[in-house]
Amino acid sequence: MCEEVYRERAHLVAHLSAIYPSVRVDDPGEPEAPTVVTVFLPTGPVGWHVKDRDLALFAHVPYGENHYDGYDTAEKYRRLDAATRDLAARRE
Repeated sequence: MCEEVYRERAHLVAHLSAIYPSVRVDDPGEPEAPTVVTVFLPTGPVGWHVKDRDLALFAHVPYGENHYDGYDTAEKYRRLDAATRDLAARRE
């Protein structure tokens, strides 16, 4: 993924993490993006690795426990899509 796209994604994840309860944890196994931000959606937790250069976007997110439940990328986006549909339905 090109650097600009990672930066754009970081902005969107930072926005989500300001809306929903969230934590960040260190993941030394991913030196390219050593921080994971987990957002606790009503539909389940979802997380993204964040590069060091983008950490300032997440100053509002406290360190905590990840609560990773084994979801894969497809499940992460199913949860995000379901949360989006639920939120949109409440606005109709």
